[in-house]
Amino acid sequence: MTSWFQQQVAKQPEKIAFYWQDEQWTFAEINTEVQKWQSMYAAVLPIKEKRIALFSQNSKEMYFTILALWELGKELVLLNTHLTQKELHYQLKDAGVRQVIVSPMKLKLFNSFEEIQAIPMSLATEIDVSSNTERESYKLMSVASIMYTSGTTGNPKGVLQLFENHLASAIATQENMKVTETDCWLCGVPLFHISGLSIILRQLVLGCSVRLYEKFNAQQVTNDLVLGKGSIVSVVTVMLEELLALYPKEGYAPGFRTMLLGGGPVSLATLNQCKKLNVPIIQSYGMTETCSQVIALSSADSMEKIGSAGKPLLGIELKIVNNEEQMLPSNEVGEILLRGKNIVHHYIGEDRQLFGKRTTDGWFSTGDLGYLDKDGYLYIVSRLSELIISGGENIYPAEVEQALQNISGVKEVAVIGEPDKKWGTVPVAYLVRGANVTEAEIQQKVSQSIAKYKVPKRIYFCHSLPRTASGKLAKHRLVTKERTAFLEQ
Repeated sequence: MTSWFQQQVAKQPEKIAFYWQDEQWTFAEINTEVQKWQSMYAAVLPIKEKRIALFSQNSKEMYFTILALWELGKELVLLNTHLTQKELHYQLKDAGVRQVIVSPMKLKLFNSFEEIQAIPMSLATEIDVSSNTERESYKLMSVASIMYTSGTTGNPKGVLQLFENHLASAIATQENMKVTETDCWLCGVPLFHISGLSIILRQLVLGCSVRLYEKFNAQQVTNDLVLGKGSIVSVVTVMLEELLALYPKEGYAPGFRTMLLGGGPVSLATLNQCKKLNVPIIQSYGMTETCSQVIALSSADSMEKIGSAGKPLLGIELKIVNNEEQMLPSNEVGEILLRGKNIVHHYIGEDRQLFGKRTTDGWFSTGDLGYLDKDGYLYIVSRLSELIISGGENIYPAEVEQALQNISGVKEVAVIGEPDKKWGTVPVAYLVRGANVTEAEIQQKVSQSIAKYKVPKRIYFCHSLPRTASGKLAKHRLVTKERTAFLEQ
């Protein structure tokens, strides 16, 4: 039996494994549902079409659809529901997708897409499952999922995540967090993100339960933790801060174990509050290309190693190198390189394989700068890629700059991250005008081509932008007091 899902069904059929709102399903009952969805999709999806896109917010239908498509041996292209039509069109074309399964409320969005068949994510009342046959699925070297992540060029790239990558990630998580079949993982992060999808994959590999939310609601999660409805919850910094603000005097139920924190740095004040309230958190570092966390810092070490991302998980090797790929000693800053089975092999398209992301001896270049202390703990100093993480969403300045430069009246632009109390970081733009265009006009126009969370929250008009002697943009000068010298008077 190759299906990880069917292995759990056989092993613990009566275990309640999935919760959605007021409903719950055992593994056996999930299987009954998945069989229906599998039969329906088998009837409408051509067998030869291996790659199918999904466009939906978290829902029980999304959960059953993911499992059904994997039973059919399909590769899932998970689309971010915040994307514009232009962004969606690019990703669907780039992935070579002809069918996209869409939540019924979003079907109209795909009316103008030529050569794309939009299939509603809804189950017919009468489904014949008698024709379902066991297919080869969950093969380790097969593609399980594809998620798009933007590079420094601003062009989104499809990351091909194999079942082998996901398996290594789940096993490393089990070793680090001691996940067992008795755990229930609360998932308020999107399933189209690696942070969300990896929770389903941990369920399939490790046999834990999952409680899925349409979207994160701090009060709902707090209530569920108080009532003992979850032992682990995945959060980004803004979610953690909202939960801490609602932390009840009586605390959470005894079964609560930890919060897995990802999506960017956390402040010392927030860590101190976690310690004061005795809320265990595991800080983690990872990316789409590493299929979730690869470095983690335990609650026990969080104060002593303040600011650290932690140590490599099981099966992950880490080193810090200089520009010549030579290994650096402790406390010297260099590029962070990783190696392990969690890490994907390449992107979609031969011209985008990870050759540029691999060193000569096969290590993965993260694009991040950091150092190791004498005890082997990783500290991230800055991001070579200039990645902005805002409320857990990845924003790549080059992509935003490209969209801004297409607007009439914009002469030059630099996008950077600026600290924000709620979101951790938000994108802002430093812009040289070629015509009299206002901040509101720019924000309105750019919102037509990029997702709302990528739109710069503030625009600073400049007479010029800082550059190096060779003419390269010197963005680092925009995060110091020196920035005022470039602003319009």
